Amino acid sequence: MTLRPVTARLAAPLMSALAAAVLLAGCATATGPQTDPMLKTPLDAWDKEIKVVATPQDMRLAPHETGLSATQADALQGFVGSWMRDEAREIIVRAPDTGPTARGANRVAWDARDRLLSLGVPAGNIRMMAYDAAGDAAAPVVVSYSTYRVETPTCGTWRNLSHSNDNRVYDNFGCAVASNMAAQVANPEDLLGPRDMTPADAQQRGVMFDKYRQGKATGSERDAKASGAVSQVVN
Repeated sequence: MTLRPVTARLAAPLMSALAAAVLLAGCATATGPQTDPMLKTPLDAWDKEIKVVATPQDMRLAPHETGLSATQADALQGFVGSWMRDEAREIIVRAPDTGPTARGANRVAWDARDRLLSLGVPAGNIRMMAYDAAGDAAAPVVVSYSTYRVETPTCGTWRNLSHSNDNRVYDNFGCAVASNMAAQVANPEDLLGPRDMTPADAQQRGVMFDKYRQGKATGSERDAKASGAVSQVVN
C-alpha cells in the first residue's frame, strides 16, 4: 500500500480536532481548590474552615501559709470530677511569684498538685506555672483546664450543579460533610491533635522472651475446657 501525503482537504478537519482536544485539556486542568498541590482532595479545603475554640475552666484558691485548706481540698475533688466528665487533658496550676502572699500561694499550689495526684490525675497531665501578680496583695492560685467547642462554616451558597463547563466542583462541595463530621466529635480537642498513647505493657513480653532464651515453648498451655472435640451422642 502506498502512503500518500496529507492533502489540504484532510488537514483542515485534523487541525480542528486537535484544537478541540487542546481546549478540552485546558478545561480539565483549570486552576481551583481541587488542583491546589497542598490539598489532597477538594474536601480538604473545608477542613481549614473548621474552627476549634478553647474556653478555660478556672478555680481560684486563696493563699494560706499553712497550705491547702480542707474546703479547698473538697473543692478540688469536684473540680477533678468536672475535668473527667469534660475529657480534658492538661490541668495547669499557676501561682503568683511576687507579692506578700507568694510564699503561701506557692505552698497551696504544691499542695493542690498533691491533691490532684491523690484524686487520680496523672502526673503528666499536671503543669506547674508562675505568673506575675502585678502588685495584687490577694493574688490567688489558679487551677484550670480548657474545654473546647467547634465552629463550623455556614453552607448554602448553591448554584446549578449541572453547570460545570469549567470542570470544577460546585462551591459547596464537601461543606456539609466537613461540618457534620466536626459537629459529631465528642471532644473537639481531638481535632487539634491525637491523644497521647499509654505506655505498652511489657510484662508478658518479657515472660515470652525468657522462655525463648531458655528453649521453652512460648505458646499458651493447653486447656481442656477449650478443647474443640465433639461430644459423643448418647443413644
